[in-house]
Amino acid sequence: MLTINDKKVEFVENETLRDFLIRNNFDPDFLACEVDEKLVKKIDFDKFIVEDGSKVEVFSFVGGG
Repeated sequence: MLTINDKKVEFVENETLRDFLIRNNFDPDFLACEVDEKLVKKIDFDKFIVEDGSKVEVFSFVGGG
């Protein structure tokens, strides 16, 4: 089991962070992401493997003017 923004979700073995975000209806190109309280750089989303029990926090960018 994983947690994404305080919601429990199913763990998938060997899933990259990018695939995990897409599976949970997030667009990885327009957000920042923290795994277990450590910021993961966007360029690393494709090679960062999410581990069982991890806590993922997703932050969306909001524009305005």
